[in-house]
This record gives sequence, C-alpha cells and structure tokens, in this order.
Amino acid sequence: MTQSLHGIRVLDLSRVLAGPYCTMVLGDLGAQVIKVEPPGGDETRGWGPPFAGGESAYYLCVNRNKRGMTVNLKTGEGRRILADLARTSDVLVENFRPGTLTPFGLDFEAVSVFNPRLVYCSLSGFGQAGPLCDRPGYDFMIQALGGLMSITGEPEGEPMKVGVAVTDLFAGQNAVIAILAALQARQHTGRGQHLDIALFDSQLSMLANVASNFLVSGSLPKRYGNAHANIVPYQSFRAADGWFVLAVGNDRQFARLCDVISRPDLAADEKYDTNTARVTHREALIPLLHSIFLARPAAEWLSALEAAEIPCGPIRALDGVFADPQVAAREMRVEMPHPTAGTVPLVGSPLKLGGTPVEYRLPPPLLGQHTDEILLELGYSAEQISAMRAAGVLG
Repeated sequence: MTQSLHGIRVLDLSRVLAGPYCTMVLGDLGAQVIKVEPPGGDETRGWGPPFAGGESAYYLCVNRNKRGMTVNLKTGEGRRILADLARTSDVLVENFRPGTLTPFGLDFEAVSVFNPRLVYCSLSGFGQAGPLCDRPGYDFMIQALGGLMSITGEPEGEPMKVGVAVTDLFAGQNAVIAILAALQARQHTGRGQHLDIALFDSQLSMLANVASNFLVSGSLPKRYGNAHANIVPYQSFRAADGWFVLAVGNDRQFARLCDVISRPDLAADEKYDTNTARVTHREALIPLLHSIFLARPAAEWLSALEAAEIPCGPIRALDGVFADPQVAAREMRVEMPHPTAGTVPLVGSPLKLGGTPVEYRLPPPLLGQHTDEILLELGYSAEQISAMRAAGVLG
C-alpha cells in the first residue's frame, strides 16, 4: 500500500527537537528523509542517560524513518553536497538562526533559483523578522516569554514550565501542517515557497482560550494549578488513598456527580446549578467536594464516577500508562530493530490513516550511517567519497 507522502524527498538540516519531530512525522507518513548532521552530530545524541546501544533516548524519540549522513558545511565540497541534496529534494527543513545559511548559498533565495519547486521550511525561536529574530530560541525561555509559565503552577507558587518541551513540539507540528499545505499549493502553482515557523508564534497560538479571555476582558489570567479558569469542577481531588482528576464539562454531568456523592441538593442550589454560578462560587464548592472525596479510596470514586459517565481518571506514572491495554490497542508503543541496541522501544505515531497508514521502516540512524549510500545515489564515486572523507568534508 502506497503511503501518503510516497515519492516526497525531505532534506533535514535540523537538530534537537522541533525540526526532527517535524521530519519524523513526514517520514512516518512515507516521505524519504535524509538527516544531515555536522561531524559532531546532533547534540541530542549526548543528552542522556538513559542510552540504548550508545544512543540517547532523547535522540531516539524523534529520528526514526530517516537515513543519516554527516557533512561539514564549512567546506566547499560540503556546501556542494548540500546543494546537490537540495536540488533533488521536495522539502528542506532547517532550524539555524535567521541568516546563518546565507553566506553558504543555502538560504531560500539562493536554493530556489536552482530548485523553484522546493518547499523550504525555516524553524526558529522568533521567526525571520521582528526585533527578537536574532535571538536563539529554547523551549524553556519561550514558555516564559510566551506566557505559558505565567498560567502554569499553583496559585501561590512559582510559575512552572510544562514537563515536556511543548513549545518545540507545537512548532514541529505547525511545520508539518505548513509543509503539507505548501506541497498541496505546489500542485496548482508549480512552485515551492518559504515557510517561516517560530516557536514564539506557536506558543502564543496555543494559549487559545486563555489568550482570548485576556484579549476580550483585559484581565490578566491567574494560575489555577490543576483547576480550570472557566469550568468548575475541573481539577484534581485527593481521595482517602491518593489523587484523581474530575472533569465535569456541563451541568448535566454536575447533576450526576451530585447523585454519586449523595448531595443532590448541590445541583438544585442556585449557587451551583450552572457552570457560570460554579465558577463564581468555586471558593465555596471546591473545599466542600474535597472533604467529601477524602472519605473513600480513589478506586471507589472512579468506579462510581465512570458508571455515571462522568469524565474522570487516576493520575498515573508512565509505568501505569504504558501497561494500559489501550496503549497496545492503539499501537502507541512500537519496537524497532536497531544496529547497536538490538531493538529500541519508541512511542508510536498518533496519526491513524485508514487507507495509507504510517509505517515504521527505519530506526533512528547512527551518526553518518548512510553517508556513502546517499552520496553514491547522488552520483559521487567511491574514490571521491574516500577523498572527501580524508579531507574532513564528511567528518
């Protein structure tokens, strides 16, 4: 069965997380991805422990379905190799600081002269324009600058980052969307285009309702910990033996909750009968619910809440998550053969396409694993490759 992006060739000049995540998704969908690294490799190769077969788990998580090669961009031959790769690619993804590739003749304007069909995606911290465009962009700092940390954490505690580098991942997903749109547009125009994807922009767009609340009201949002600014009760609660979460999304669910906790009077009380009223009176309602939930173990509450079709769940660590039969049913853990680790376990793709499903074809490449293979395909001879390696062009 032909995959969705069969026949699309992607030149991946990115490293760390946002760019590699983008190109892995394209690879999962069937694109042929060539990951080009400097002689020292993508820095995430050393971001461990843990390691598997000498490769960090961090590197492994976003680099499957790619072939890998090393090229020294600082050499003339290295630049010629990258130009040859760009000439034969449909998509180029890079995450250098704006302007870095211009002196090497590998910026969009230069490359589009000899490959006008190329979709050229630049990922950066703050985009290609604006007063901050020259600053490096790291997920943590942009969670801070972009407002996410100001709304994350306990009300009286310090601002907190999210436990995963979500700003990088937001940007990576946005890059995938933009690339797919540009490839579709190319069907009509015959030309590629420059895509300018910024972590900062991606972070702001994902503030969603919180940003909208501020823009509409002018009031700064508060930190609510595990609670919700606009929905009550929608947070974590402590039971007799541990924590669980409750996500009451409408008034009907709240009425059923009141039946479960044997307090139907709360659903009839005008202070709590609508979500708007519950948000207004959360300071009275939430402590009351806390005192009720402390009376029984979490499993008992969860069983009763699930039977009443009220959204809820335990707060699980990752061992519990990956032991859940739902993970196996959804193929969200996969095992791939690996040249040094034997096999590596990876998180599966969330993209479930009925007609052109994702495939797990290639494990994350070793550093420079496919250099010779790719150069031979480009028309270089074995003698040329040997000479370039001796001259430090290939690392």
